[in-house]
Parts: sequence; structure tokens; C-alpha cells
Amino acid sequence: MYDIHLILRNTPGELAGMGSLLKRHGISLEGGGVFTVGNESHAHFLVEDGDKARIVLEAEGFRVQTVCQPLIRKLQQDRPGELGAIAAALSAAGVNILTQYSDHANQLILVTDHPAAADQATRLWAVSPG
Repeated sequence: MYDIHLILRNTPGELAGMGSLLKRHGISLEGGGVFTVGNESHAHFLVEDGDKARIVLEAEGFRVQTVCQPLIRKLQQDRPGELGAIAAALSAAGVNILTQYSDHANQLILVTDHPAAADQATRLWAVSPG
């Protein structure tokens, strides 16, 4: 899975156009969100094929900021304080969280400034294979 960071124009229909374009190319969004600051909307979405998503979006004039492999972790939903605990573990390792959201399977998606250190610091929350 890949996190794709887009800068969208803060205008009606921009997100609809992006979604329709991805649909036409068989690209599904597995989680993410959009946050607006001024005249720009920063969108982070989880996609299976980051390279394909970038190519499709850029070909139609969308501004792709980055594509990267995020850290995917699973918080124990029935235990209060899980997000704080994982954030504290990352902080103790000197890792800054750049982006945080959830996917459709309620997994925590993190983009950090030091992926290898983040991976090591959060092994307790690692997603079990299949």
C-alpha cells in the first residue's frame, strides 16, 4: 500500500473529478482524507499501486506532492490511550508524525519523517500477516 499526497484546488468538484478519474482507471481508495488550508486542499489517500495513481493523476493535471509507503499499524480499539501510546513511542524514538489517518480496515496509517525508526519503535502495534 502507498500513501499518495495530492494538493487539490479548493473548489467545488475537484475531489469528485479526482475520484471519477481514479475509478475510470480501476484505482480504489482504501482510506484517507482531505484537509483544507487557505486555497489548497491537502489530500492523503491509501492506494494499492502508488506509481499507477501518480501517473494517472499527473496526466490529468493533478498535483501529486509525494507517494510513499506508510507505516500501517493496528491499535487495540477497546483500549483507551492507544493513539497516545503509539505517538509517545514514536516521539521517544525522535520520529515526527507527518500524516495520520485510518484505512477501511480500521488500521492506523502513518507517514513519518524517519520510516525505519518508526517501524522499529512501533513493533508492538505491527499488523499480523493475513
